Amino acid sequence: MFGENLKVLRNVLKLTQLDLAKKLNVSYKTISHWESGYSEPSLSMIVNIKNVLNVSYEELLD
Repeated sequence: MFGENLKVLRNVLKLTQLDLAKKLNVSYKTISHWESGYSEPSLSMIVNIKNVLNVSYEELLD
């Protein structure tokens, strides 16, 4: 699940939701919503997340 993977990868990098939100120019609530499965990012945002976290699509989406 995307949300669970995002949370794990973010924690591995020792980033808070606010840290990641600042890097992606979104609110920390947006990160929270993605991680909880309440909403999902756009395809272009998934590309940004992948690049910011320096992970593969598989790590992020599988």
